[in-house]
Amino acid sequence: MIMKRRHFIKSGFGALLASFFPFRLPAASQNATTVYEITGDPTLAVSELFSAMGGIESLIGNDLSKASVLVKPNLCLPHKDSNGTITSIAVLRALCEYLINEGVGRIIIADHTLQTTDKFETNEIVTYARGNPKISLMLADEQRYYAPRQVEGKVLKTAETLKILDKVNYFINLATAKHHSATHVSLCIKNLMGIIWDRKVFHTDIDLDQAIADLAIAVRPHLNIVDASRVLLNRGPVGPGPIEKPGKIYAGTDILAVDAVVTSCYNFGGKSLSAKEVAHLWASFKNGVGEIDLDTIEVVKRTV
Repeated sequence: MIMKRRHFIKSGFGALLASFFPFRLPAASQNATTVYEITGDPTLAVSELFSAMGGIESLIGNDLSKASVLVKPNLCLPHKDSNGTITSIAVLRALCEYLINEGVGRIIIADHTLQTTDKFETNEIVTYARGNPKISLMLADEQRYYAPRQVEGKVLKTAETLKILDKVNYFINLATAKHHSATHVSLCIKNLMGIIWDRKVFHTDIDLDQAIADLAIAVRPHLNIVDASRVLLNRGPVGPGPIEKPGKIYAGTDILAVDAVVTSCYNFGGKSLSAKEVAHLWASFKNGVGEIDLDTIEVVKRTV
């Protein structure tokens, strides 16, 4: 299969993190329906992904030394990597090291932790980030990290989202693949809940699935990656539960297409469901977030 290169508008750069300029996250391209499924060592898989997409410079721009990249993993729980409930350190490290080696000026790892940050002191992602001078870590458990954002949603009209979203050149959404008791799956779209301050309102005041779909209108990551190096098949989101180890990553610019493909590949919750049967994914499709029909999504498979 010949891989199609996706070319994106190159954004201008300001100085490094200390002198960010406002940056509006663009809507995903209507033609960006290719999903990459890459099997193998995370370091090789990440390199293959960017090569298949035309290279990092075609995505971010030529002056990588002035670029700032936000990497948003699933780091909501202070769990061990082996639990499969958070993004794996191997995939996150591979991504960050690739960006560093390519000359990206600044990398920010950020997520809204569900428990107090002192409980994350020994977490592998936290210790890795704190030990690397090229990486800034933001465990955003205080409201000062957030600012109001208007949302043109059906049930969600406003949300406090991470301020850092408007101060970076490129946003990589790095989810883990796991079952979720409330939403069936927790993949890239569900991972966006880690960029908002008040999650309670999603669960208690408005329809959760529609609210997640509405959030996906307002915040559009440039690149979406699902860490499927290991997959929590059941008893998510906190586990423990049965884990499969396919050793894969899935990625693309269409957040819904990525989630649709991953949903079809594994029996989350002991059920074989299509994305159209998962409420927040179907609501996202109705919101115009991306593509959900597997017949219209090109899946490019590589083994490294």
